[in-house]
Amino acid sequence: MTDRTAQAVRVNAGSNGMLYDPAFSITPALRVFEPAFYAERARPVSAGGRNAAWFVQDQWGCGVLRQYRRGGLVARFNKSHYVWNGAENTRSFAEFRLLQYMHARGLPVPRVVAAGYNRSLCFYRAALITETLPDTKPLASVLKDLSDTVHITALAEACARSIYLMHRANVWHADLNAFNLLVDASNKVWLIDFDKGRQLVMTASLCNDNLNRLKRSLEKVLQQQGLVFWEHLSRFYAKNQ
Repeated sequence: MTDRTAQAVRVNAGSNGMLYDPAFSITPALRVFEPAFYAERARPVSAGGRNAAWFVQDQWGCGVLRQYRRGGLVARFNKSHYVWNGAENTRSFAEFRLLQYMHARGLPVPRVVAAGYNRSLCFYRAALITETLPDTKPLASVLKDLSDTVHITALAEACARSIYLMHRANVWHADLNAFNLLVDASNKVWLIDFDKGRQLVMTASLCNDNLNRLKRSLEKVLQQQGLVFWEHLSRFYAKNQ
């Protein structure tokens, strides 16, 4: 069964399901969520991704394939299975919908290509493909190589602006950290990894929770340098309000 809703094509095939953006000429089959499908056109992401992310290339372009993996203690006995609660509640479909919502509003997020799941009894596995953001580096990596005060201040302002736009669109990021903000060659800051993200009425408390999570990440990765950067970012964020 195929139906078109909210600029997405949905394909159901037994215990499998897939959403994809029709702007991308992707193969409508669950095998596109396996790196083996791309053969030599799949390359593991070296940082992050819990060893389950690849840069891939196909007829529709270049993207990042991410298979959902659990973290924390539960990952010791269950790395990739989640409790089934309906297709639209799968991690992949939820993130697909959220990214489409954000991209349609001009927010600095990657375009989402496709989302899929494979159900087995009461559990499922899931995967997502997003379009590659060319010439980008994680904020943490950029800051390590940056010492010029003018550039640091400009980058803090760009980070604050992107986060503010996300919050103004009533989007909550579940894991806002120094690796989920990417900086491109023009100093534009992109937001990635919206697994477990949600559309919420972003109260001051929720906004602060997001920002404080980023602060902890910056301090952990960059120590004092991270805290100094955070002070700049916090000041610029407040000016946007």
